[in-house]
Amino acid sequence: GFAVSTINLSTGALIILVPLIVLERLGGGPLLVGLVFAIQGVAGMLAALVVGRWRTEGRERAMIVRPTVLMAVATALLLVPIGLPGVILAFTIMGVLYGPYDVGMFTLRQRRTDPAWMGRAFAISMGFNYLGYPIGSFVGGVLAAVSIEAAIVFAIAAALVSAVFAITMLPADEP
Repeated sequence: GFAVSTINLSTGALIILVPLIVLERLGGGPLLVGLVFAIQGVAGMLAALVVGRWRTEGRERAMIVRPTVLMAVATALLLVPIGLPGVILAFTIMGVLYGPYDVGMFTLRQRRTDPAWMGRAFAISMGFNYLGYPIGSFVGGVLAAVSIEAAIVFAIAAALVSAVFAITMLPADEP
């Protein structure tokens, strides 16, 4: 829960940053903002469909930690002035990384939760997980008002802290 909530701090900040980067820095319009988010969503869905067919038991921790670290790297691409292709590349990479991340996270939760508690456990954990979105949007918005780069660095730092939480709090992979 801590790892997911923290990565969602990053995602919440990016929800604020994409429109600012696309509209203010790149001179694009609302359609282009929507396209960047749509590309990320489609990439994530396709990656989840592919990864969802793999055997994941005992590999869930790695499926959460590795994408989280790589999401920080993809977010760092936004610091490089490479224009719209760079923004699209960064969000495509993030979308692809969310596929294995989500499959690993939900598989681990499902496997480790007593079926009698499944509904309650998922409802509570989802509420805790999504707490990061509004907080990340708030912090990202406050920072972006001063510096878009500072907000990007916050998103990178949140992803890295999420990876630390995942490494230190998730049970070791099982054989």
